[in-house]
Amino acid sequence: MSAITELKKLEPSPQPHIPKLVDLAALAELWSLPKTWLHHATRTGVADPLPCIRLGKYVRVDLEDPRLAAWLSRRKVGR
Repeated sequence: MSAITELKKLEPSPQPHIPKLVDLAALAELWSLPKTWLHHATRTGVADPLPCIRLGKYVRVDLEDPRLAAWLSRRKVGR
């Protein structure tokens, strides 16, 4: 084995990004919006749905997802 291969074994492997997930009730409280409005915004039929993660019947939002920041930015008035 080469010295480079040995060094690569010693380097710590990068940790995968574990998203900070919140449910729609927590997001509604954080953003001061009705949970029903957020639920509607996650539906697939809307023109620009709220980026979310579906885990069966559960809907979660990653607060660190750049798509969420972009989604919010598109809703700013008077850009």
